[in-house]
Amino acid sequence: MATTRHPRGNPYSLHFWKSAGRPRYLLETIFLFCAIGVLFLAYRYFLGGEAEAFEQKMCGTSLQELCSMNPNLIEFCKVTDACVNVRQIKKDAEVAAKSEYPLVLVEVFYETLCPDSKDFIIDQIYPTLQKVGGITNFSLVPYGKAKQTKEKDEYVFTCQHGAQECKGNTIQTCAIHLLAKKGSNLAISLIHCMEVSHDPSSAGPACAKDVGVDFKPIEACASGKMGNELQHVMADRTERTKPKLDWVPWIVVNGVHTEEIQQQASSDLRSLVCSTYKGPKPPGCNE
Repeated sequence: MATTRHPRGNPYSLHFWKSAGRPRYLLETIFLFCAIGVLFLAYRYFLGGEAEAFEQKMCGTSLQELCSMNPNLIEFCKVTDACVNVRQIKKDAEVAAKSEYPLVLVEVFYETLCPDSKDFIIDQIYPTLQKVGGITNFSLVPYGKAKQTKEKDEYVFTCQHGAQECKGNTIQTCAIHLLAKKGSNLAISLIHCMEVSHDPSSAGPACAKDVGVDFKPIEACASGKMGNELQHVMADRTERTKPKLDWVPWIVVNGVHTEEIQQQASSDLRSLVCSTYKGPKPPGCNE
């Protein structure tokens, strides 16, 4: 009985495999699968990386915009709970808009480096915004007990806590003005972030990134004539308070300031807003 002998030659050559009776396209098939594997890894590395980078970039948009996007993106950015508050605020605002009762106007005259002002923004304004922002109209006035004089064609400000406070006041004034079209909530979020920081006057760029706004226009405003004029407006508003401001933060609710309102707002602003609002109470009033 004759035996089949393998031809001599390189066992790794295609000729060897073909002449030995192996499947003709075995090596081609192996090469094809390897190529597919390489392409898949390349896709994961390049396109997958780009997708994740895109998602990371989207996480830098404002919370209000982010919460209207894909639920998977909201979960990726870890803002699920925050978006619940945003949607509730929007819902409360829609209900309040249909109501015959006006929103509660809360005016806060403050200084960016004043410890009591910082505490009030962190402990009272921001939590109140999150719970009952839909029935509240916040108006923040960063100036406080500063002084203004006019030299030639610009105003010069002297602040209670120094030049850094004047800088912080102007930055926040510009933020309030430039972000007004997007609603006061965005400006308050930026201001809250700045006041949480050790140095509010220099925290603007990082906080703008955190809340998803472009800081460059705010910075340009604060360092130019617009910021100077806007800060003068804040100064005039502060100097016209009745009774005259002698403490910061100075809280005015629906155009009225009393010692009782000041104390109530300082201890529980949310409850004060809820008791003042005459329309249907939102869920945040019952928590």
